[in-house]
Amino acid sequence: MKKHLILFSWLVVIQLAWAQAQTLPPFSFEAMDGTPFTSANLDPQKSTFIMLFDPYCDHCDQQATYIAEAADQFEDVQFVFVTIETDNEAIQNFRDRHFADTGLEHLNFVKDTQIRFESYFGYTDDVINIYLYKPGRKQPKYFGKETEAEQLLKFL
Repeated sequence: MKKHLILFSWLVVIQLAWAQAQTLPPFSFEAMDGTPFTSANLDPQKSTFIMLFDPYCDHCDQQATYIAEAADQFEDVQFVFVTIETDNEAIQNFRDRHFADTGLEHLNFVKDTQIRFESYFGYTDDVINIYLYKPGRKQPKYFGKETEAEQLLKFL
């Protein structure tokens, strides 16, 4: 009986972990102005794009270019670009270089000053980390490399 209870307990824990992994996790980063930026800042009824980036990364530049070139197709998507870079000027330069003329309204550039991205979204050793969530913050899709807009839009 005790073995069955332990097994059942582990199954419940695994199922809860799986359910959490299938939804946008609660997170907290720092906005460019120093205020907290959390998952509560996002509209749960919109698709969400989250990317760990470095403003000096060629792969990140390419990904931003893919998005900017198809900006009109991403009007209803909210973007969260997360970086461990603390230099606001470098982050702003990246933003301006790629998105100044796109008209995208839901662009959020935030800093991971506490290095928590991994604890929220999991560890990967991929070159790039992109997570897409459909409206309702469910059914995440992970991309570990630069991905053209067409492929991202297929998911959304």
